[in-house]
Amino acid sequence: MRERVAEETYWLELTAPEIAAQAAPGQFVMVGFGASAWGIPFLPRPNSVAAVRGEHIGLLIRVYGAGSRRLTALKPGEEALVLGPLGTHFELNGARRILCVAGGVGLAPFLLLPAWPPLVSCGAEVRLLYGERQAAAVFDPGKLREISGLEAEIWTEDGSLGSHGRVTDGVDLNGVDLVLTCGPTPMLKAVRALAVEAGVACQLAVEEHMACGVGTCIGCAIETVDPETGEAGYSLVCSDGPVFPAERLRW
Repeated sequence: MRERVAEETYWLELTAPEIAAQAAPGQFVMVGFGASAWGIPFLPRPNSVAAVRGEHIGLLIRVYGAGSRRLTALKPGEEALVLGPLGTHFELNGARRILCVAGGVGLAPFLLLPAWPPLVSCGAEVRLLYGERQAAAVFDPGKLREISGLEAEIWTEDGSLGSHGRVTDGVDLNGVDLVLTCGPTPMLKAVRALAVEAGVACQLAVEEHMACGVGTCIGCAIETVDPETGEAGYSLVCSDGPVFPAERLRW
């Protein structure tokens, strides 16, 4: 299944029963074509698992170049190589009121979150803030409700849809137990700063370029710190993350 859901943004559903049976919010898959279909993209691309529907997984892909354009051109019956689920996922840690802050296609893990069994079983309340630059880039609100069951609070930087401003302008941490966020790094840094200042637990799904997705190429290293010892070092987003608690990021 392939469906256009915003400007240069597509919803893909792939048959991947083993991945569908294990995937959790925050985890990702590497999608490519392998040597049997040589060409762009030569290397696979990372994409967050955005939904699980039976034996299918949903992916939210925005076109940035030739590689992502080829992925969004997949047609029913065509095959791709999919490796996953990879990486760490969000942890609820007993939270009862969760604030999710999404920027751009960082929306993806929060589409999966409401149907995730650990969240369903604990009955936590979820509020979703979702930001884009303009209305044309906003994921179809009807499709968003269909997939997640959530009514997102939409923010656009130019005010063309929803509230006017950056999505971080809508962050209210009063009564919130846990902040989960995914999106561009400047947004993640802003959300982290607000959560740290308020003393609210925060987990961030970090975006980085990846070539392998399994910790071999070491191309997605970021600076981190051990919260207990204060010792600085490096972690790999693909294998140590992509989800990190706020206190581990050296920002």
